[in-house]
Amino acid sequence: MISVYRGSDYFEAQLLKGLMEQQGLQVFLQGAALQGGMGDLPALGHLSITVNDADQQRAEEIIAAYEAGDYSLDDGD
Repeated sequence: MISVYRGSDYFEAQLLKGLMEQQGLQVFLQGAALQGGMGDLPALGHLSITVNDADQQRAEEIIAAYEAGDYSLDDGD
């Protein structure tokens, strides 16, 4: 297993996880249970997405496409 994403935005992590799963990747989101225990102090980088080593390149391509806006919705969507 290899980590392909590290961040603190729960919704972004869930979105990326879903995009990867739609492509048939086995994805694990770690640190999500810590979200409620943070209190008032923000913790950075507590979420990580891991995939099988063989899926690393495809997962990184999906993340790059997401960051480039390839999955954004148009006004007509």
